[in-house]
Amino acid sequence: MRRRTTALLCLATLAAFLPAPVALADPTRPTADPTAGTAAGVTTLPGLPERIPQGQDGCTTRRGRDTSAAPWTRRALGLDQVWRLSRGRGTTVAVVGTGVSDAPAVLAGRVRALGAAGEDCVGRGTFQAGLVAGASRPGQGFSGVAPDARILAVRGTGARGEPDPARLAAAVEEAAEEGADVITVTAPLDGSDPAVRAAMAAAARHDSLVVVPAAADTEPRGGSAVPPAPVPPPGALAVVDTGPRGDRAAESPAYSRADLTAPGGSLVGPGPVGDGKWTASGSSLAAALTAGTAALVRSYHPDLSAAEVRERMLSGAYPGTVLPALDPYGAVSGVARPAAAAVPAGERPVALPKPSDTSGQRSTALLVVAVSVGVVVLVAFLAVVLPRGRARGWRPGRWETADRPGA
Repeated sequence: MRRRTTALLCLATLAAFLPAPVALADPTRPTADPTAGTAAGVTTLPGLPERIPQGQDGCTTRRGRDTSAAPWTRRALGLDQVWRLSRGRGTTVAVVGTGVSDAPAVLAGRVRALGAAGEDCVGRGTFQAGLVAGASRPGQGFSGVAPDARILAVRGTGARGEPDPARLAAAVEEAAEEGADVITVTAPLDGSDPAVRAAMAAAARHDSLVVVPAAADTEPRGGSAVPPAPVPPPGALAVVDTGPRGDRAAESPAYSRADLTAPGGSLVGPGPVGDGKWTASGSSLAAALTAGTAALVRSYHPDLSAAEVRERMLSGAYPGTVLPALDPYGAVSGVARPAAAAVPAGERPVALPKPSDTSGQRSTALLVVAVSVGVVVLVAFLAVVLPRGRARGWRPGRWETADRPGA
């Protein structure tokens, strides 16, 4: 009984000096999504259209909703970590789509528009520009991937967002001639189209990296047969979207080839009116996040060519089950990882975005475990030694051998 009491007292005394246990967070679990739910304290954001529906008059004039919550992409992409290295300063990203409005505070004074691209009737281009380079502002968790980059707005669709492949290709060429470091587009490019090949040649001449969605954001409506997804042009970085859990929904539009996955589901960004936030999904938005990452790389490594930036983003990507997943920190810091091959037609990528670094947490947890084991051993030792020492009055014991009985 005395030994047990002594051991318990020793354990209690030593436990008072031990650090509290550290729980390791699940890196694959997304943070709370501010775009879903109706519970108290959760903001439900309106969905931003891809284009103005036929029969609807006017533009998107509804304001988004205020939220201070950080989107799930901020943690999934480890943006706070990579911003210690690069924020995209000195780079220009062209957003080729419905136009870009600089009315939202996160884009004010940072957009240069060509022609009528300064007006965004739909709001999709403004949303994409916010994902690329929306500024960090006090009191809000939202920020673009490259908050110090600048935006070049180029109209690549009709005023109401109507798809126009010829105009899209011409806009890519125009953006390259205007000196854009990175170009992202709102719809897939067909690599077999001569106009697209000419646009890619112009981008190569001007050292512009072209980032394209590998799939459409939505399937065409009306019950018509879905045409096969176009094969992206060589040299472009083709991206498909994933959701908060790192996979694609079963009903997601198909793609023919892709190089990379990036977050594209339930994203948060600005709209064309006011400072409220909207939500939207699609591969074009995943391409916008990827374009923002390319701006981080080009800012941190200004000596790299567009082709070298593309390869760096693939080699620094987080290995996925089928496709590598976008990793801004890996792309900027140069963590070498093998790039995966292109995905055959019909397959859908399932990949987990790389979480922010948890090595510090892991080291702390291992230290706690080691100290705890040491304490258990020490307590067991003291439980035996202390009672015997007290019984002898702390006098040294004697050795007894068979040669010296009773010695």
